[in-house]
Amino acid sequence: MSKLDGFYLSRQPIVASERRLIGWELLFGTPEGDHLTPTEGQSEAYLAAVLDLAGRANWDSLLCGGRALLPVDRKLIFSDAIEQMPRNVMLLGLSAKETIDASLSNRLYDLHSRRGSRLLFLDYCRRDPREQLLELADAVQIDAFNLDEETRALLVRRAQRRKLQILANSVEHDADFIRIRDAGFDLLQGQSYSEGSDNEETQASPDGKLLLQLLVDARGEFEIDTVARHVEGNEVLAEGLLRLVNSLELARAQKIESVGQALIMIGAKGLSRWLNLLLFQLGSKSGNRGPLFRVAASRARLMELIALSGGSDQPEVKDRGEAAFLVGILSLVHVLLGVDQETAIAGLTLPQDMANALSKWEGELGRMLRLAVCLDRGEFAEVSEIAAELSVDARTLWTYQQESYDWVLQMG
Repeated sequence: MSKLDGFYLSRQPIVASERRLIGWELLFGTPEGDHLTPTEGQSEAYLAAVLDLAGRANWDSLLCGGRALLPVDRKLIFSDAIEQMPRNVMLLGLSAKETIDASLSNRLYDLHSRRGSRLLFLDYCRRDPREQLLELADAVQIDAFNLDEETRALLVRRAQRRKLQILANSVEHDADFIRIRDAGFDLLQGQSYSEGSDNEETQASPDGKLLLQLLVDARGEFEIDTVARHVEGNEVLAEGLLRLVNSLELARAQKIESVGQALIMIGAKGLSRWLNLLLFQLGSKSGNRGPLFRVAASRARLMELIALSGGSDQPEVKDRGEAAFLVGILSLVHVLLGVDQETAIAGLTLPQDMANALSKWEGELGRMLRLAVCLDRGEFAEVSEIAAELSVDARTLWTYQQESYDWVLQMG
């Protein structure tokens, strides 16, 4: 078995056509920044990374109640890896290059009967030999970008006749999301969630617009009385704030029952953090059902943990952690505003180092943000480069990722 000195993991959101989070495709990279795939020459190293993940992950927080799409090969299918993963949530991405023989078929039927594992046919094609496993399949992946329109439409119709959901990979832009969805695709994977939609599907809800106005009007200086008055006047926001604060360490000693008590507990200095969290949790139209809250909150927490590495209780270190958190969560606020990131940043009053981090990737905060964004995108070569600059090795980064996912789960 190939040994790895850690790995990088990227979760790629998979959403339904109404932008509801369905699950995550799990992508792996080596500490040197190379992509790991279940292909010839990488099979052993890929299996080692998957086994490492299977043995250490908190699957509840990793998947946020969704499913996991895991590309597999024969070696992984016959390993113990899937036995260590949760039941009824694993969607195994089966390559067209795998030979379907009796041994493989029996193993997949066994995993389905005992573990609830289902199949997704990668690079679905005409006269696909994997269709002999059709009763184990839930979905197919069809190339939404490089096939001619006639071939793509034929494959979509073929999958629909077989009652299979259709997945498009690498949907990076909202315009592509809408075009591909309208072409009959049910599931879309990629970074399109991080780009605002021209048709306002991704913009802030009325409650979110109130929070955005509070953030803009405050210009970085929050008055608890003013915030309390606005939040108490909105039942949804009041309930959301109380639920959020009571889910965290702040409320371990006692249950917080009023908005005023919650805001006093948070304090004026930390208020921006919690209003931004509330903005993404309740202020987006998808809320907890979409990927934006999960990604924004886990990105922010990951950056905070990197900034706090070493565990210092010094005030300046805590301030750096708070700044890192806010940069992480503000990096996606433009989606709710329905504008580009530069315009969104211009509308907020931010310290210069935070503004430079968001607009130019500059400074330590900018490098942390770039690391978190590249990790979300699965750009492992740049992850490896920046992690070395920040003196964060792959195993430590994975530990911070797990802590951030666990933290977000508490708030969900």
